[in-house]
Amino acid sequence: MTDLFEPLPSSAGTRRKENTRQRLVQASLDVFVDKGVDGVTVDDIVKAAGFTRGAFYSNFSNKEEVFLALFSSVTDELLTILRTEVEGAIPVAAPDPCLREDPDAAVLVAAFEALRPYSRQWYLLYTDAVTHSLREAEMRAALSSELGRLRDAVARLLARGMEQNGERSRLPLPDLAQLLVGIFLDLMLRELLDGREDVTELAATTILGTLHAFLEPA
Repeated sequence: MTDLFEPLPSSAGTRRKENTRQRLVQASLDVFVDKGVDGVTVDDIVKAAGFTRGAFYSNFSNKEEVFLALFSSVTDELLTILRTEVEGAIPVAAPDPCLREDPDAAVLVAAFEALRPYSRQWYLLYTDAVTHSLREAEMRAALSSELGRLRDAVARLLARGMEQNGERSRLPLPDLAQLLVGIFLDLMLRELLDGREDVTELAATTILGTLHAFLEPA
């Protein structure tokens, strides 16, 4: 499985220098992906991190707190990847000649390709968070905050692109960003469920078509 985080050091000497809290969070990634919030135990997390239960309870009250911290960290990682790819994308990088004619399409392809290796991890964490947030108020508030960060970051990227292209949105930018994120998630799920289908070009045309439908000259 491709990991969103750098591999954690394993030696005791190095472990003492690491931030215990962050180590517990990073080590919990595969645990939560494999078992889900309901299936994970505190023992699973401390075993993955190489710590004791005492170290765990010195930093967290329960596994749900670890999950929320993990979801926030993963959101940070994904946003960093997204910003890097969007800022570095150029039309000639598009794999299809027809996409080279549209810089927006090239950017979308670059973003989709960059996030694809982490799609299973992200989607499982996301759906777990949504499921629990519908039942628990604390989780609901935290998830709303994290999704808001994702939506606002996408909105800022859209605003920059529109300014460069002399365009404006018919929808409030946060609403347009939310719409595009929803399409993106649905396409990733489609690819994950099929296992064989490559939806890269579909992602570009679908998201781009939706985006253009709500744009007009500034």
